[in-house]
Parts: sequence; C-alpha cells; structure tokens
Amino acid sequence: MRRRLYRDGDSRVLGGVCSGMGAYFNIDVVILRILFVLSIFMGGAGFLIYLVLWIVVPKAKTTAQKLEMKGKEATVFNIEKTIREDVNEVGENINRYKNTSATDGNIRREHFGDVVTSIFRVVLRVSILIFGIILIIIGIGSLIGFIASIAVGESFMHGGPWSFGLDSNINMTGLLHQFISPQAYFISLIAISILAGIPILLLLFVGTKLLFRYKTNNKIIGLGSFGLWLVALIVLIVIGVNQVGNFGKQTSQTITQKVDCATCKTLYLETTDDLYSSMIEDHISLDRMKIAMVNGKEKMLGHPQFTVEKSSTGEYLLLVKKRARGSSTEDAQKNVEQIEYNFSQKDSTLRFDPYYFLKDDAKWRDQEVSMILKVPEGKSVFLNKNLADIIFDIENTENMWDGDMTGKTWTMTANGLALKNELRMTVK
Repeated sequence: MRRRLYRDGDSRVLGGVCSGMGAYFNIDVVILRILFVLSIFMGGAGFLIYLVLWIVVPKAKTTAQKLEMKGKEATVFNIEKTIREDVNEVGENINRYKNTSATDGNIRREHFGDVVTSIFRVVLRVSILIFGIILIIIGIGSLIGFIASIAVGESFMHGGPWSFGLDSNINMTGLLHQFISPQAYFISLIAISILAGIPILLLLFVGTKLLFRYKTNNKIIGLGSFGLWLVALIVLIVIGVNQVGNFGKQTSQTITQKVDCATCKTLYLETTDDLYSSMIEDHISLDRMKIAMVNGKEKMLGHPQFTVEKSSTGEYLLLVKKRARGSSTEDAQKNVEQIEYNFSQKDSTLRFDPYYFLKDDAKWRDQEVSMILKVPEGKSVFLNKNLADIIFDIENTENMWDGDMTGKTWTMTANGLALKNELRMTVK
C-alpha cells in the first residue's frame, strides 16, 4: 500500500500536522514539533506553513486512510523503484512487439500501442517529478528570501532564480516605513505577507503534490487561498488610497541670508566631504532622496539643488527653500520642519553639505531643498568640482552643461554668468 499524507487526529496536539508528517516521513514527531516551534521565533514561517498544511492536508478518519498514512514510504528509493518498474514495462512491451509475427497485424499494432503508451507514461512521470522538484526548490528559495526580507529587513537570496528579475536586496520593511503611517504599518505588513506568501506556498503545494501525490480538496484550498489573497489586495489598495492623502497639500519655507563677502571679488563654492556615499542603499530611491544605514539605523537623505542667479541688490544673497507635502497645510509645515540642512562660510569660501536629512522617525513626504545664490553684477564665483552632485540648471552665456561648469570661475555680467577666461579673451 502506497503511503499518503494525512493529519493524524489520534496523536494530535493542535491539528495533527506534525504527527501526520512524522508517520509519512518516518520521523520522530517530537523533532518535527520542535522545528515548527523554533521556526515561529525565526520569522513566523513555521506558523504560516503549519496553518496552510492544516487547511490543505485532510485528516485520516477511516481505517483505510490511517493504514495509508503508515503505508509504503514515499521515499526517493520508492519513487526510483516505481520509475524502474515503468521502464521494465517498456522493455517488456518492446520485446512482446518484436516477438509478434508480422502476419498478426492487429496484435502487432496493439503491442506497438502498448510500447508507445508505456514510453509516454515514463516520460510523463519523470517530467512531472522533475517539474515538482523545480517548483519545490523555487518555492523554498522564495520563502526563505521573503521571510528574510520581512524579518531581517534585507534578503540574502539576491540574484537567485526566485528573484524573477527583481532586486531581492530591497529592504521591504524599511521602505514601507517611509510611506505608511504607524497605525497602518502592521496591517500593511500582514497584507503584503499574504499577498506574496500565498503564491510562494502555492508553488510548494503544487510541487509537493506532484512529487508525493497526496490527496486533498483542491477546490476548497484554491477558493480559500484566492479569497484570502483578494482580501489582502483590497486591504493594500484601501491603505494606499488613504496614504495618498498624506501628499495632498504642499508648502514651503524660504530663508534668505546675506553672504558676508563685500570685499572679495570671487566667492569660492564647494561641498563638505561626503561621509555617507558608502552607507547609501543605491537600489532604493525616492525621487532625489535615498536611504542610508547610519550606525545601524536607517536615515533618509537627499542631494539639494543649487543654482546661481543675478542679484538685484548689489550683494551676495543665499536663498534656501525647503518644501514638503502633507495631509493639510499644517501637516506639510511640520514635515518641512523635519528637514535638516547645513552650510557654513569661512572668509571667501562658502561650504554646503552634500545632503539634507530628515529627522529620526520622519516619513517621506516629497521633501526637497533648493538653493539660489544671488551674485551681483561684476562679482565672480568659483565652482569646485565636488559641487557636481548638487548644481542644477545654472544658466550661463556659454550654454555649458552643469557638470562641465565645475572647476571654473564664472563672472556675473549683464547677460548672465560668463566664463572668466572668455571675458579676458574678449578684452584682449
């Protein structure tokens, strides 16, 4: 009698899953129960798998089912034995066909049909087993990667066949934290787990069913899983629509500061050292903002935008504008106040931080920082090469691209910024 997987109701603690699996795989049930309990404290996968098996695997009720549960083991040896028997049957059918007289046309055709049928049966059985094994491998890899992404924060299964072309290094929980309010975060995490977990478990279910051929009520499982998946999708859509309201209003705050450089003819502009480039998670980008791991904690930062315009007051002025969105004007103003940005001046050098930051626990609400340096006519600025990351759309008489403007001195003229060397050539 071929062994089949059932839940053992006679020696159950909860649903009889572990005792049924112990009988099926001939493993001590205590070991299985310990493994399930440990897996619960390592990301919660054990509880989810146990719950699915409780729903999927039928309970052994009749005496025949209880005997099937402890019948012949579904081991690799027995699977191999079954295939070997099918192959031997192919050989016997071929010999029977060869030994049939050519004059016995009907019998010969019948034996030929038996050969084709037996070969097709072997090919189909092997193909099903291989396909089942592939599904199990992909399912297990996907499950481990997904649990790592949820529990640990960053998947270590990057680049595997289960990634389906996606970047499996994405910190799912960290990214979700930046969008979702604390009230909706836990619900969103559960919905995402169901939305991604059910297809993964479906792969495992189909793979193990093809490999071990256990009985189950496919219709109930399919409808129940699809219903749960649909509910999770609806929950995420509702949460997403509600979160859109957090971006409904926009406000800004502009600070104008005089740059003390009355006696200097050239103002030198540069950025401070970039201390965070190695900490930035490049695979996550929210407009101009990124996430960096600073001292083991996530921190949102972004490059400000810097440009140069003509001053109408005869002195250097620096305008720093901070923008953010929110559910209301007041909420947007609070999000503006969550932005931290610094710059400093020493003599004729103005130094800008390469990044602006959001304070701890602040949510991403499309925060931006832009700066305009107002330069009087006849005064010059030197753009250091390290400004390349922050300068944006600086108009100049040479129609030079922003990146090419660095490392040069520019003088404000009546027509706009002009390259200083070009001015000297014109004078000559």
